[in-house]
Amino acid sequence: MNNSIKYHLANLIFCPATKTIAKPDGSIVKLRPQRANILALFIEYKGQLVTSEILHSRIWKNRKVEDKTVQAALTKLRTSLGWRAGENLINERSEGYRLVCEVIEVNEPTDTQAVAPQELVDKTVKKGGITKSVYAAVLAVIAVAFITMQYFAFSANPPDTVREFSTKPITYIKGQELKPSLSPNGKYLAFTHAKNKTLQYQVKVKLSSNNKFLSVDDASFSSSASWSANGSTLYYQAFGNEECLVKKVQLIEEMMFSKPEVITSCGKEKSESPLAVDKNNEWLYFSYKTAPNKAMHIKRINLITGKEQQLTSPTEDAYGDYSLSLSPDGKTLAILTFDASAIGRVYTMDLQTKEQILAFSYKHLLYNVDWAKHGKSFFYIDQDAYIVQFNLDSKVKTQITQLSQSSQTIQVIENGNFLVGFGEFYISDLYKRRLGTYKTVQLQESHFNDHSITPISVAPEQYAFVSNRSGLQQIWLYDNGSLKQLTDYKNQLLIKELNLSGDNTSLVYLTNSTVNVLDLSESIFKKVTTNETHFRSPIWHCNNETILATTKVNDVWSLAEIIPSTGTVDILLKGVTSIKADCKNDKYYVAQEEKFGVFLLTNLLDNIQDTPILADYYFGSGRQWLVENNVAYFVDQRVLYSMNLTTRTKPEKHMANVNMVGFNVASSNIYFSEKVLNDSYIAQITAKGSKK
Repeated sequence: MNNSIKYHLANLIFCPATKTIAKPDGSIVKLRPQRANILALFIEYKGQLVTSEILHSRIWKNRKVEDKTVQAALTKLRTSLGWRAGENLINERSEGYRLVCEVIEVNEPTDTQAVAPQELVDKTVKKGGITKSVYAAVLAVIAVAFITMQYFAFSANPPDTVREFSTKPITYIKGQELKPSLSPNGKYLAFTHAKNKTLQYQVKVKLSSNNKFLSVDDASFSSSASWSANGSTLYYQAFGNEECLVKKVQLIEEMMFSKPEVITSCGKEKSESPLAVDKNNEWLYFSYKTAPNKAMHIKRINLITGKEQQLTSPTEDAYGDYSLSLSPDGKTLAILTFDASAIGRVYTMDLQTKEQILAFSYKHLLYNVDWAKHGKSFFYIDQDAYIVQFNLDSKVKTQITQLSQSSQTIQVIENGNFLVGFGEFYISDLYKRRLGTYKTVQLQESHFNDHSITPISVAPEQYAFVSNRSGLQQIWLYDNGSLKQLTDYKNQLLIKELNLSGDNTSLVYLTNSTVNVLDLSESIFKKVTTNETHFRSPIWHCNNETILATTKVNDVWSLAEIIPSTGTVDILLKGVTSIKADCKNDKYYVAQEEKFGVFLLTNLLDNIQDTPILADYYFGSGRQWLVENNVAYFVDQRVLYSMNLTTRTKPEKHMANVNMVGFNVASSNIYFSEKVLNDSYIAQITAKGSKK
């Protein structure tokens, strides 16, 4: 570190040469040498994670000290700086610590610069934007060569010139914070918050000038806040008594709102879909879902007359039209839809003619898009954490900047100024639980996303799983204490739905929607089907020679048999959305399109039993259920059940309040991965030199 340079840190100035801190009130605090060295270390790492090992090495010179000693030193440093726990210097899930405020070098400091932090505080709220100060500096690493953009390709063009962007956290509540909505005057920020892994979201509102916040509704679940054009009304969704409701509250005076008022119903399921209101406060747009086996569609309600109109009618049995964004002139909707093939599409709808035009397709989970203020393009965050601009006239995608970590929702404030839900949406870990007991064992403890666990052997313990621990998603093998990477994909792919052959020698799985096979003994993996055909729910036939999966035929989900050596696909039955095999009893079970329950497949070629099993439940995804030795296991509303198919007794509850990402059963053990919410925050992403 250059001791001749001073550093802006949030609302402070740190001078390494004198080990002093200048505070906003003009007072000077002398730091003890150890605390000054710790602060200098965090400045050196520029927002990167500083692990306990680094602290032990650099500060304590590898002397043996307890973790509580390190924690105490960090607490004392925060106290000296006047920072609260979780503010600016944060603890990241026992992995280490990170400085999340911006670090600005001040060359040749003057007397006026010594009190500059007060100016930053005074300018917190500005017309048309938020504060000019920014916290964690992130330099976008952007490719300088142009990439030819095809209409349906995912890749985006890099910008003509490199621009520097900065990142500043503006929410500080522990938990997950996303879906920002800034009031038109920039005074209030509404956002969605969840403080734990139970997905009980709450709409919060905070003053932009400080961290004072409040909840706008007492409902156990609320989400997707959106301000009216004049900033006097906040619209949002809430769920209670088995119904989704669109509500509003009126801003009465500073940080005081009226009681919630119900506007209309948004269906029978919890919704996190965005709302949109036109500039005249006349039409409100929202997504609606009538039942678990129905797709989401877009509706609007006239806020003056109460008249409702249905705008879209998707026929898919998956997500449907789950996200929307209204153009600034109120004439065009951008709509995001996911079909049952896990293929997403963004299209625009002319609200006068109802004409729909496809913008582009995608295979990752895209949460929302937001329009540029001129209405000729919109922005979104892609799977590689780039903010991307899509031009509606040229159909060209341009990468604006790459964020330092995966982020989700985005709001455009103005050119070069965005608010994002900053951080991974979920993390997932691997677990094993003995059925009939309450003991759950965590199998892999890491900060990576580990999922799709598939047991191979119990003694010695072997299982395959998917992890991004090498940078990209790959399949890994745990073998009695050791880890081995089995695949070596060079591009970002979504690997999912691992299923083991009956002889325990091969895995079948999906990369995006393509069927692949992995020979476990040789670690040889190959693509079986082409990218043009989309599959899901692949399993091995009980003969271990062919693969059964579902695929679309003339827009109808159908059961297919695939020969791995040639990729030949033979269509067996139409109307089948997923299939499971109980090879111990030589039985197959299927779920059917838009039907509740699962059905016994009495003959693999043509006969499906008429009477459903588990007729009270809907199984839209093959990851929700399986059958093993005449017992059906399934997940419904975050609860794991089992039911004996011989006796047809009432389903038995095993685990509650668990967000499973696929599961398998072996030797009376259930192996599963659980998604939990990742701590995240709302951040302002600003192009340096742009208007705030």
